[in-house]
Amino acid sequence: IEFAIVDGDGHGMPTGILAETPVDGQAIEVADDDTLSYELLCDAEAAVPAEYEAGSKWCMTKKTFMKFIGMVDDQGQPIARVNYGINGKPERTLLGRDVILYVPQTGSTLGTYADTVVSDTLFAFIFDFGDYILNNNYDLGIQHKVDWDNEDHRTKAVAAYDGKVVDKGSLVALAKKAS
Repeated sequence: IEFAIVDGDGHGMPTGILAETPVDGQAIEVADDDTLSYELLCDAEAAVPAEYEAGSKWCMTKKTFMKFIGMVDDQGQPIARVNYGINGKPERTLLGRDVILYVPQTGSTLGTYADTVVSDTLFAFIFDFGDYILNNNYDLGIQHKVDWDNEDHRTKAVAAYDGKVVDKGSLVALAKKAS
């Protein structure tokens, strides 16, 4: 379901967030000879319209987030933080905005940042996930079967999901351009 929400193509799965084209001025491109910088993150934050500021979150791979962890602003303050919440799980922020870690699968549009790339690579995006609607019919079909040859118990579950972005105004995409 997570893959479909981010990368879905709408054929047999929900249409994903990255199937949308960002609004003009909200697609940030990093040239092949540029690297990650504080200014780049400020440009991405500036591209988020004020009306989407409150609910928007960063989404990226853990390896991409770790590229930001050592960066500091002009005052020497870290821009990325990892805190441990009440339940002991890490809570990641980048310039004060929550970060959701994404685990890419085969066919993922969202990749990991690299200084040099062979083809254009989308490595992070900002989005208000409240602007995505996921529908489920809550009619989960479950079938149990026993394979008597090896006595394995098998369970098959099938659910129907559909979804799409209803407001792409909060989408800001960051991509590394190939030379």
